[in-house]
Amino acid sequence: MMASADVNGLTAAKAVNKPEAPAAAEPPMPPAPANAPNVNLLFSPPSSGIATGSTFLVPVVLTGGKDVSSVPMQVQYDPEKLSLVNVTGGDLLGRDNQAVALVHRDDGPGSLTINAARPPGVAGISGAGVVCVLSFEARTAGESVLSMKRASAISSTQQQSRAAASRVTIVAN
Repeated sequence: MMASADVNGLTAAKAVNKPEAPAAAEPPMPPAPANAPNVNLLFSPPSSGIATGSTFLVPVVLTGGKDVSSVPMQVQYDPEKLSLVNVTGGDLLGRDNQAVALVHRDDGPGSLTINAARPPGVAGISGAGVVCVLSFEARTAGESVLSMKRASAISSTQQQSRAAASRVTIVAN
């Protein structure tokens, strides 16, 4: 399997080894089937500080995918410190040249819902890669948290694999 490089120079394999800050508690989910794959959805933020007023990219990397057909997620950020500019597609779901529908919705200040999906009836993709890339503008200096809530990978047979909550700290100078 070939690892895809994201826009910040990390590969999906390296991103999974990055230390993550502890995530806030979420409501319990029903247990996954015993044969459910371990899926991780991680942010891959820039490794250096970001200048206030500049635009920067944060790829969302999926690892451990098996037969992934769609990836729904909710992202939260501090709207006082960050401004969402755009959401663009990554390379993972379209590796075999299938069309990928990428839909994102602003759910109010600092809340975003995203879904990347392959066409119905098409086999899913396995492996690791970038699902989508978030583009933000750093509005003010300081630290802000970017967190992923209710993220999962859904197979071509509609089996859901819940991904652990992920969060990173973005530092603007």
